[in-house]
Amino acid sequence: MANLFSIYRSCFLKKAIQWIFGAILAISITSYILLALPNIAPPNRLLIIPRGCRLYQLKEKLKNEGYIKNTTTFLWAAYLLSYHPENKPGHYRLMGNMNNWQVIRMLRSGMQHPVKLTFSSAANKASLIDQLVSYTGLTREALWVLLNDVDKLSAYGFTPENVLTMFIPDTYEVYWTISAEQLLSKMHRAYQRFWHATRLNKAKKIALSPVAVSILASIVQGETNDPQEAAMIAGVYLNRLKRNMPLQSCATLIYVLREDQSCVRRVWQQDTYIDSPYNSYHKRGLPPGPIGLPSVAMIDAVLNYISHDYLFFSAKEDFSGLHYFARNYTEHLKNADKYRKALNRLKIMR
Repeated sequence: MANLFSIYRSCFLKKAIQWIFGAILAISITSYILLALPNIAPPNRLLIIPRGCRLYQLKEKLKNEGYIKNTTTFLWAAYLLSYHPENKPGHYRLMGNMNNWQVIRMLRSGMQHPVKLTFSSAANKASLIDQLVSYTGLTREALWVLLNDVDKLSAYGFTPENVLTMFIPDTYEVYWTISAEQLLSKMHRAYQRFWHATRLNKAKKIALSPVAVSILASIVQGETNDPQEAAMIAGVYLNRLKRNMPLQSCATLIYVLREDQSCVRRVWQQDTYIDSPYNSYHKRGLPPGPIGLPSVAMIDAVLNYISHDYLFFSAKEDFSGLHYFARNYTEHLKNADKYRKALNRLKIMR
């Protein structure tokens, strides 16, 4: 009887051991499939997980856009590892042949890949905002409210009219989840680095603040794209400012006219009577803000202006983008008449 019991016990133990090993093997295989088997389709790609994204939405995005090989194992792994994409939105780099464990560990911990935020030009504040939201998870509404907040902007030394001058064209690294206030703070730090001692001293020599230099640079930029002429035109405007003459820049009128018309190529005499703080034909000094985002080259053209005694300039009739320069109004009228006749020949009315 004792021998029989020993035989039964031995058989039971063998089966139990076999069952345990089988279970361990099954768990190991399952774990390998769920967690360790490569599941990201090559090549390396960037993934944006928007705010509020749920797991099933992320699964569909990964499937439909070809990021992943097996959505079922990804879902099971996500449940197993308690991953909720809505907790960590952002911009991530998925490497080809990553497994579910590697992917979910990265996404769950919020290990984002920085976004390269680049802007070089903008017609106005709305245009700049459009560019900023195209690179980040920011909303137009959040940026618009911030860039028109008098109190918050005054803390940085800017106003809603001139805040565009804080944004120095360049490429910046930011996280996709950056907030509007974090972005503004980053732009201000870049602005302070840009306006180092050398540039500040040059601005002081022409009796302009950094903001005023940028406003003038935006006007110069509205007149020409040629760096050499930009320094000449800057010299004209500085001569007029010193004499308390109105700038009389067509670019400022075009800026006002474009609020109602998308394309403006010609300015008429009646346009010079527009009631606007940006009408530099009747308002002396600089307008309250820039008429576009000035490039670094244009800012430096103002700071390194060419000294001369010209007070006027007019576009050449060959539409080369270059200009005639004049010391007196009579000479200027002759130059301007050449350009006016060229516009008439082409029947350019606006």
